Amino acid sequence: MHGFRTLVAVLVLVPATTTFAEEKPGDLPLPNVHHLIDTHIHLFDTRRPNGVPWPPADDKVLYKPHLPEEYSRIAKSAGVTGVVIVEASDRLEDNKWVLDQVAGDPFYVALVGNIDPNRKDFGKLLKRLRKDKRFVGIRARTSTPIDYTHPQVLANFRLLELAGLSLDILANGKGIEGVKEVDVLAASVPQLRIVVDHVLGYDIDGKPPGKEWIDAVASLAKHPNVYCKVSGLYQRCTQQPAPQDPAHYQTVLDPLWQHFGSERLIYGSNWPCTKKSGDYASFVRLVNAYFSAKGQDASERYFWKNAATAYGLSLD
Repeated sequence: MHGFRTLVAVLVLVPATTTFAEEKPGDLPLPNVHHLIDTHIHLFDTRRPNGVPWPPADDKVLYKPHLPEEYSRIAKSAGVTGVVIVEASDRLEDNKWVLDQVAGDPFYVALVGNIDPNRKDFGKLLKRLRKDKRFVGIRARTSTPIDYTHPQVLANFRLLELAGLSLDILANGKGIEGVKEVDVLAASVPQLRIVVDHVLGYDIDGKPPGKEWIDAVASLAKHPNVYCKVSGLYQRCTQQPAPQDPAHYQTVLDPLWQHFGSERLIYGSNWPCTKKSGDYASFVRLVNAYFSAKGQDASERYFWKNAATAYGLSLD
């Protein structure tokens, strides 16, 4: 993929066991990597005639237009070289609306769109949408809970599997049961690349996770087709605004690193939700504090190589 640039920055490598209790994101370096792909942002315009299904109108931070011009400016200044948009709307027509907003802009490399996995015409809709090469998969998002064991849902996910596309899953609010739910699904469609968003939906409180959650993560990670986005850390915090001390997140990141390793953890910001706890660059620095400590190869994999594999991106 052309149009990417390499950020020249100072990278401080520290031992893997180091904690960062005295450091703040503003004091930490930005990543020094070949590419930096943000795999999780949302674009929407609350001024549209029919409004938007998300965010809610009473959200004073998010309920305003969040469009490419704003994101491009702040993300490029933080070293981002490419973007995967994740559709935040359950309206089928909004797949095209989002793609139209970034038409002709190589900075926006892909869209994880939305098709209701319960639909019987799922295959027809998928065939139509994937004519645009930027359409790389769907995020399972409906107004009601999805039964991942339902025959129609599984049949539709197998169409994704056959097409070589991906599936994002938002497990927020489901806790351990959400992790177990994906575990069962991953066994049912073993060739489908599944990306579980926002640290598997874990509620971060700064304390070590319990054994049951860690065991569920270990079981899920046994499926080689499952990836975990280390994304949305600010939003997954039980304390709001979220702490910007990297040490607050280490108890969650350590078991994810232990079980998913360097090859299946992926960077995503969850912009514009980041606005509720800090600026965009602060989030990039925060996750870089953890992954730079694992070495240059781990940083390259986290910030772009794993995204290329999970979403089938052509990056040079």
